[in-house]
Amino acid sequence: MRKLSQLRIIPDDEPQSGAWNMAVDEVLLESAIARDVATLRFYRWREPTASLGYFQREADFLAETRFANLPAVRRLSGGGTLIHDRELTYSLTLPASQRLVERPMELYELVHNAFIEVLGRRGIAVRQRGATVHRKDQPLLCFAREDKHDLVLLGHKVLGSAQRRRRGAFLQHGGLVLAASPAAPEVPGIGDLCPGSGLSNLEAELASQVASSMSESVVREGLSVEEYSQVVLRFSETYSSLARPGRPSA
Repeated sequence: MRKLSQLRIIPDDEPQSGAWNMAVDEVLLESAIARDVATLRFYRWREPTASLGYFQREADFLAETRFANLPAVRRLSGGGTLIHDRELTYSLTLPASQRLVERPMELYELVHNAFIEVLGRRGIAVRQRGATVHRKDQPLLCFAREDKHDLVLLGHKVLGSAQRRRRGAFLQHGGLVLAASPAAPEVPGIGDLCPGSGLSNLEAELASQVASSMSESVVREGLSVEEYSQVVLRFSETYSSLARPGRPSA
C-alpha cells in the first residue's frame, strides 16, 4: 500500500460544542482541497449533542421528542441521527491527490483496523460487522442501523463512520462510544460492555496507530491562523444557528 508522505495531527485539548466541531471538520475538508493537506483530528463534545445526517429529514428528528432539549447540528456526512456524548470522535481529511486508497470503502477498513488493533491490545475484542442489513424503514438513530464496516462488541455497535467527498477530497469521520449517554441509554459503550477495561491515553494511541498505518511522517500542530478564522466564520454563519435545542436545519 502506498502511504501518504505526511499526515497532520491536530490535538483538541478541550471538548467543544457541536457547532464548533462541525465547523472545524468542514474547514479541514476545504484545506484538503485548497492546500493539499491531509489531517487527522480526534475530538470530544462539551455537552450531549445530536447530529443529523446530511440528507436526513428534519421532521423525523423533531418527531422524536425525547431529544427536544439537545443542541443539534447537521453534519456533512450522511446516515442517521447520532447522539454525541461520552464518545471519542475522529475526523480524517484527505486531498484528491492522495493515492492511499483506490476506493472509498478501503478507507473505512484502514481506519477501523487501526481501532481494532489498539482496542485489542487492551483486551477489548471489537470486530467488523461484516454484513449490511438493509431495512425498508431505517431507524432514526445511526447506531441502530447495521453496516458491514461497523465495529461491534458483544453484538453492539460501538464505532460507526461516514464519508463526504467534495471536489475529489475526502472527509471521513466517526465516533467510538466510550459509555452510554443518558440521552440514548440503549447505545452502550465499550466501558459498559467491558467494565474495568483501560481507556487511559486511548486517544493518543489511536492517533498514533491510524497515522502509522497510512503515513510516512507525522506533524502535530494546531489549526493555522487562516483555518481558525474560517472556523470562526463557519461557526457564526453556518453552524451556530443549528445549535438551538430541537431546531436542526439544512
